[in-house]
Amino acid sequence: MAFDLKSLSPEARAAFIKDGERFGSEDTLDQANQTLNAYQAHGSKLLAFGFAPEDAAELQDARDLLIEAGVGREAKRTNKRIDAVAHTKAMRDGQGIRLRARSVLAGAKRALFLAAHAPAVQKIDVLLGRDSVAAEDAEGLAKQLDALQNVLKVPAIEDVAKSRGGPQAALDLGALAQALRDATKAKAEPRGTPVETETLDLLDGLIVSLARTAREAADVAARELGEPAIATAFELSGLYKRRAKKKVEEPAQDG
Repeated sequence: MAFDLKSLSPEARAAFIKDGERFGSEDTLDQANQTLNAYQAHGSKLLAFGFAPEDAAELQDARDLLIEAGVGREAKRTNKRIDAVAHTKAMRDGQGIRLRARSVLAGAKRALFLAAHAPAVQKIDVLLGRDSVAAEDAEGLAKQLDALQNVLKVPAIEDVAKSRGGPQAALDLGALAQALRDATKAKAEPRGTPVETETLDLLDGLIVSLARTAREAADVAARELGEPAIATAFELSGLYKRRAKKKVEEPAQDG
Protein backbone atom coordinates (compact mmCIF):
# COMPACT_ATOMS: atom_id res chain seq x y z
CA MET A 1 0.00 0.00 0.00
CA ALA A 2 1.36 3.41 -0.98
CA PHE A 3 -0.06 5.28 2.00
CA ASP A 4 1.09 4.35 5.53
CA LEU A 5 -1.23 5.31 8.38
CA LYS A 6 1.74 5.28 10.74
CA SER A 7 3.30 8.15 8.81
CA LEU A 8 0.66 10.58 10.09
CA SER A 9 1.69 13.06 12.75
CA PRO A 10 -0.05 12.78 16.13
CA GLU A 11 -1.86 16.08 15.44
CA ALA A 12 -3.14 14.96 12.03
CA ARG A 13 -4.13 11.56 13.39
CA ALA A 14 -6.14 13.11 16.23
CA ALA A 15 -7.88 15.52 13.85
CA PHE A 16 -8.88 12.76 11.42
CA ILE A 17 -10.14 10.52 14.24
CA LYS A 18 -12.23 13.34 15.69
CA ASP A 19 -13.79 14.04 12.29
CA GLY A 20 -14.30 10.36 11.55
CA GLU A 21 -16.25 9.80 14.76
CA ARG A 22 -19.08 11.88 13.29
CA PHE A 23 -19.70 9.57 10.33
CA GLY A 24 -20.76 5.97 9.86
CA SER A 25 -18.41 3.80 7.82
CA GLU A 26 -21.11 2.86 5.32
CA ASP A 27 -21.51 6.54 4.50
CA THR A 28 -17.78 7.17 4.15
CA LEU A 29 -17.44 4.05 2.01
CA ASP A 30 -20.24 5.27 -0.26
CA GLN A 31 -18.56 8.66 -0.52
CA ALA A 32 -15.15 7.16 -1.26
CA ASN A 33 -16.58 5.09 -4.11
CA GLN A 34 -18.50 8.05 -5.48
CA THR A 35 -15.46 10.34 -5.40
CA LEU A 36 -13.18 7.71 -6.95
CA ASN A 37 -15.68 7.10 -9.76
CA ALA A 38 -15.87 10.84 -10.37
CA TYR A 39 -12.08 11.01 -10.41
CA GLN A 40 -11.89 8.38 -13.12
CA ALA A 41 -14.09 10.58 -15.31
CA HIS A 42 -12.75 14.04 -14.43
CA GLY A 43 -9.52 13.58 -12.49
CA SER A 44 -7.23 15.11 -15.07
CA LYS A 45 -9.23 18.35 -14.86
CA LEU A 46 -8.62 18.70 -11.10
CA LEU A 47 -4.84 18.63 -11.27
CA ALA A 48 -4.53 22.42 -11.61
CA PHE A 49 -7.07 23.06 -8.84
CA GLY A 50 -5.61 21.29 -5.80
CA PHE A 51 -6.44 17.58 -6.09
CA ALA A 52 -3.48 15.50 -7.28
CA PRO A 53 -3.17 11.85 -8.39
CA GLU A 54 -1.47 11.01 -5.09
CA ASP A 55 -4.56 12.32 -3.28
CA ALA A 56 -6.73 9.97 -5.30
CA ALA A 57 -4.34 7.10 -4.55
CA GLU A 58 -4.54 7.89 -0.83
CA LEU A 59 -8.34 7.90 -1.03
CA GLN A 60 -8.32 4.51 -2.72
CA ASP A 61 -5.95 3.10 -0.09
CA ALA A 62 -8.18 4.38 2.73
CA ARG A 63 -11.25 2.95 0.98
CA ASP A 64 -9.62 -0.46 0.55
CA LEU A 65 -8.50 -0.57 4.19
CA LEU A 66 -12.00 0.34 5.30
CA ILE A 67 -13.43 -2.55 3.30
CA GLU A 68 -10.90 -4.93 4.86
CA ALA A 69 -11.43 -3.72 8.45
CA GLY A 70 -15.05 -2.62 8.38
CA VAL A 71 -16.89 -5.91 8.90
CA GLY A 72 -19.64 -5.29 11.46
CA ARG A 73 -18.60 -1.67 11.78
CA GLU A 74 -21.99 -0.12 11.07
CA ALA A 75 -23.73 -2.28 13.65
CA LYS A 76 -21.24 -1.12 16.27
CA ARG A 77 -21.56 2.51 15.20
CA THR A 78 -25.38 2.25 15.32
CA ASN A 79 -25.23 0.89 18.86
CA LYS A 80 -22.88 3.73 19.78
CA ARG A 81 -25.34 6.29 18.44
CA ILE A 82 -28.28 4.66 20.20
CA ASP A 83 -26.39 4.80 23.52
CA ALA A 84 -25.53 8.46 22.97
CA VAL A 85 -29.17 9.31 22.21
CA ALA A 86 -30.35 7.42 25.32
CA HIS A 87 -27.82 9.30 27.44
CA THR A 88 -28.95 12.66 26.05
CA LYS A 89 -32.61 11.81 26.66
CA ALA A 90 -31.90 10.68 30.21
CA MET A 91 -30.13 13.97 30.94
CA ARG A 92 -32.98 16.01 29.45
CA ASP A 93 -35.65 14.06 31.35
CA GLY A 94 -33.61 14.20 34.55
CA GLN A 95 -33.30 17.98 34.32
CA GLY A 96 -37.04 18.20 33.74
CA ILE A 97 -38.02 16.17 36.80
CA ARG A 98 -35.48 18.11 38.86
CA LEU A 99 -37.27 21.37 38.05
CA ARG A 100 -40.69 19.82 38.70
CA ALA A 101 -39.62 18.41 42.06
CA ARG A 102 -38.14 21.75 43.11
CA SER A 103 -41.43 23.42 42.22
CA VAL A 104 -43.35 20.86 44.29
CA LEU A 105 -41.03 21.49 47.24
CA ALA A 106 -41.42 25.25 46.89
CA GLY A 107 -45.19 24.85 47.13
CA ALA A 108 -44.84 22.54 50.10
CA LYS A 109 -42.45 24.96 51.79
CA ARG A 110 -45.02 27.76 51.67
CA ALA A 111 -47.69 25.55 53.23
CA LEU A 112 -45.25 24.39 55.92
CA PHE A 113 -44.21 27.97 56.64
CA LEU A 114 -47.84 28.95 57.18
CA ALA A 115 -48.19 25.96 59.51
CA ALA A 116 -45.09 27.09 61.44
CA HIS A 117 -43.27 23.81 60.72
CA ALA A 118 -39.75 25.26 60.92
CA PRO A 119 -37.68 22.01 60.73
CA ALA A 120 -39.34 20.93 57.47
CA VAL A 121 -39.01 24.41 56.00
CA GLN A 122 -35.32 24.40 56.87
CA LYS A 123 -34.77 21.02 55.18
CA ILE A 124 -36.29 22.33 51.97
CA ASP A 125 -34.33 25.58 52.17
CA VAL A 126 -31.03 23.75 52.63
CA LEU A 127 -31.64 21.41 49.69
CA LEU A 128 -32.92 24.04 47.28
CA GLY A 129 -30.02 26.33 48.13
CA ARG A 130 -27.35 23.65 47.91
CA ASP A 131 -28.46 22.22 44.56
CA SER A 132 -29.57 25.46 42.94
CA VAL A 133 -27.68 24.61 39.73
CA ALA A 134 -28.26 21.37 37.83
CA ALA A 135 -25.27 19.04 37.65
CA GLU A 136 -23.76 18.72 34.18
CA ASP A 137 -22.82 15.05 34.48
CA ALA A 138 -25.23 12.13 34.69
CA GLU A 139 -24.11 10.78 38.07
CA GLY A 140 -24.14 14.25 39.62
CA LEU A 141 -27.66 14.84 38.33
CA ALA A 142 -28.77 11.42 39.56
CA LYS A 143 -27.52 12.29 43.05
CA GLN A 144 -29.49 15.55 42.95
CA LEU A 145 -32.61 13.56 42.07
CA ASP A 146 -31.89 11.17 44.96
CA ALA A 147 -31.67 14.12 47.35
CA LEU A 148 -34.95 15.59 46.13
CA GLN A 149 -36.68 12.26 46.49
CA ASN A 150 -35.35 11.80 50.02
CA VAL A 151 -36.67 15.20 51.11
CA LEU A 152 -40.05 14.48 49.53
CA LYS A 153 -40.23 11.34 51.68
CA VAL A 154 -39.81 13.25 54.96
CA PRO A 155 -43.23 12.62 56.65
CA ALA A 156 -44.20 16.25 57.25
CA ILE A 157 -43.17 17.29 53.73
CA GLU A 158 -44.68 14.19 52.15
CA ASP A 159 -48.02 14.91 53.80
CA VAL A 160 -48.18 18.52 52.56
CA ALA A 161 -46.91 17.57 49.10
CA LYS A 162 -49.62 14.93 48.52
CA SER A 163 -51.96 17.47 46.92
CA ARG A 164 -49.13 19.25 45.10
CA GLY A 165 -47.76 16.50 42.85
CA GLY A 166 -45.44 15.04 45.46
CA PRO A 167 -46.23 11.31 45.06
CA GLN A 168 -45.73 11.29 41.30
CA ALA A 169 -42.65 13.46 41.53
CA ALA A 170 -41.09 11.06 44.04
CA LEU A 171 -41.74 8.10 41.74
CA ASP A 172 -40.35 9.89 38.70
CA LEU A 173 -37.27 11.02 40.60
CA GLY A 174 -36.38 7.43 41.44
CA ALA A 175 -37.05 6.14 37.93
CA LEU A 176 -35.07 8.86 36.19
CA ALA A 177 -32.13 8.65 38.58
CA GLN A 178 -31.88 4.98 37.64
CA ALA A 179 -32.26 5.82 33.93
CA LEU A 180 -29.35 8.24 34.19
CA ARG A 181 -27.13 5.59 35.75
CA ASP A 182 -28.17 2.95 33.20
CA ALA A 183 -27.50 5.30 30.28
CA THR A 184 -24.09 6.21 31.66
CA LYS A 185 -23.16 2.56 32.05
CA ALA A 186 -24.29 1.69 28.51
CA LYS A 187 -22.44 4.61 27.00
CA ALA A 188 -19.25 3.64 28.81
CA GLU A 189 -19.26 0.03 27.57
CA PRO A 190 -16.60 -0.58 24.88
CA ARG A 191 -17.68 -1.18 21.26
CA GLY A 192 -14.86 -3.37 19.95
CA THR A 193 -11.29 -2.85 21.04
CA PRO A 194 -10.02 0.74 21.37
CA VAL A 195 -7.44 0.07 18.64
CA GLU A 196 -10.09 -1.19 16.18
CA THR A 197 -12.40 1.73 16.84
CA GLU A 198 -9.63 4.29 16.57
CA THR A 199 -8.35 2.85 13.29
CA LEU A 200 -11.79 2.82 11.72
CA ASP A 201 -12.49 6.38 12.85
CA LEU A 202 -9.11 7.37 11.39
CA LEU A 203 -10.00 5.85 8.02
CA ASP A 204 -13.41 7.54 8.09
CA GLY A 205 -11.76 10.89 8.82
CA LEU A 206 -9.20 10.46 6.03
CA ILE A 207 -11.92 9.70 3.51
CA VAL A 208 -14.00 12.68 4.62
CA SER A 209 -10.99 15.01 4.33
CA LEU A 210 -10.03 13.77 0.85
CA ALA A 211 -13.60 13.84 -0.43
CA ARG A 212 -13.99 17.42 0.76
CA THR A 213 -10.72 18.43 -0.90
CA ALA A 214 -11.81 16.84 -4.16
CA ARG A 215 -15.16 18.56 -3.91
CA GLU A 216 -13.57 22.00 -3.41
CA ALA A 217 -11.25 21.46 -6.37
CA ALA A 218 -14.18 20.29 -8.51
CA ASP A 219 -16.22 23.39 -7.66
CA VAL A 220 -13.44 25.70 -8.82
CA ALA A 221 -12.71 23.60 -11.91
CA ALA A 222 -16.38 23.59 -12.88
CA ARG A 223 -16.51 27.38 -12.74
CA GLU A 224 -13.20 27.97 -14.51
CA LEU A 225 -13.84 25.43 -17.27
CA GLY A 226 -17.56 26.08 -17.61
CA GLU A 227 -18.41 22.43 -16.93
CA PRO A 228 -20.95 22.18 -14.06
CA ALA A 229 -21.02 18.41 -14.47
CA ILE A 230 -17.63 18.24 -12.74
CA ALA A 231 -18.99 19.76 -9.52
CA THR A 232 -22.06 17.52 -9.68
CA ALA A 233 -19.92 14.38 -9.96
CA PHE A 234 -17.97 15.25 -6.81
CA GLU A 235 -20.94 16.11 -4.59
CA LEU A 236 -20.78 14.87 -0.99
CA SER A 237 -24.11 13.08 -1.18
CA GLY A 238 -22.59 9.92 0.29
CA LEU A 239 -21.78 11.76 3.53
CA TYR A 240 -24.82 13.98 3.62
CA LYS A 241 -27.79 11.97 2.41
CA ARG A 242 -30.32 14.05 0.56
CA ARG A 243 -33.89 14.17 1.77
CA ALA A 244 -36.70 14.43 -0.70
CA LYS A 245 -38.38 17.79 -0.53
CA LYS A 246 -42.15 17.89 -0.20
CA LYS A 247 -43.93 19.68 -2.97
CA VAL A 248 -45.88 22.64 -1.72
CA GLU A 249 -48.87 23.71 -3.74
CA GLU A 250 -49.28 27.43 -4.00
CA PRO A 251 -52.78 28.67 -3.25
CA ALA A 252 -54.71 29.83 -6.28
CA GLN A 253 -54.87 33.59 -6.54
CA ASP A 254 -57.98 35.51 -7.50
CA GLY A 255 -57.83 37.07 -10.93
